[in-house]
Amino acid sequence: MKLICKTILLGLFLVGVSSCSDSDQQPDFDFIPKNTKSSFSELNSPVVFIDEAHNNLHSAKGRFKPFVQVLTSDGYRVEPSKKKFTLEYLKQADILVIVNALDTSRRDYNPPYGDAFEAEEVEAVKQWVSQGGSLFLVADHTPFPKVIEKLSAAFGFEFSNGHVGNAIFRLDNKALMDHPITKKISHSERIVQVKTFGGSAFQIPEGAKPLLTLGKGAISLVPDLPFQVNEQTPRVSMDGWSQGAVLEVGEGRVAVFAEAMMFTSQLIVSTGEKRGLLSVGAEQNEQFLLNVMHWLSKII
Repeated sequence: MKLICKTILLGLFLVGVSSCSDSDQQPDFDFIPKNTKSSFSELNSPVVFIDEAHNNLHSAKGRFKPFVQVLTSDGYRVEPSKKKFTLEYLKQADILVIVNALDTSRRDYNPPYGDAFEAEEVEAVKQWVSQGGSLFLVADHTPFPKVIEKLSAAFGFEFSNGHVGNAIFRLDNKALMDHPITKKISHSERIVQVKTFGGSAFQIPEGAKPLLTLGKGAISLVPDLPFQVNEQTPRVSMDGWSQGAVLEVGEGRVAVFAEAMMFTSQLIVSTGEKRGLLSVGAEQNEQFLLNVMHWLSKII
């Protein structure tokens, strides 16, 4: 019976991993944010750069369009960023969003993996944050953690380069951590549950505050090739690892997440299902996104 149960559980996990396969996903162009209150006016609207200069899977008019819609509904000014990172260039923005960057010559997900960012770009981002900028960094399932590891390591975050299953984080069992981002205070609403849709996981540096913490049953499948998972694929416990955390660096702030669909809405072409912000169990994901942005904007 135990063997049967393990086989069933692995099968369900493999279905989840295969559903992450990017070929079956499209942006939900019909998405409408629930938010109707703007935290900013044209006079004080923070400028948000969405990185599109590093072979990013998610873009402002593509898979992250619903993300952009949520931000603009709250009064943010969102612009695509199509240039190499330099300190002078980044000074034009208040918040930099980097989602699923890849090494620029890549045409598939297979190894070997290069670096998405040049060493000078990593240093520019680090300096910009320490001087007051805010970074919103997302690296999903393998290989995304591997190709951005120099940037994530510059802030002390260590990713697992694998596939983690869907997870629900609740305040009542402390998987969703108590933090100004999850509290009901000025400009923000109380968050009691957040849902993620696979992705990866990471360990946090000293001084960082976890937001989404995986429990004892969480594992990461670490295949030699992304999505090529079978019963022999190594499984690594993710107990205590994070899928979301924040860190203050000098005068700036950093929010790191290990899953992208939780912040957008996508159409699964084969089934017609909409997954992400509109999913059952993710009813508060949009407000959670707004709260994270409010923290990065330093209004909470």
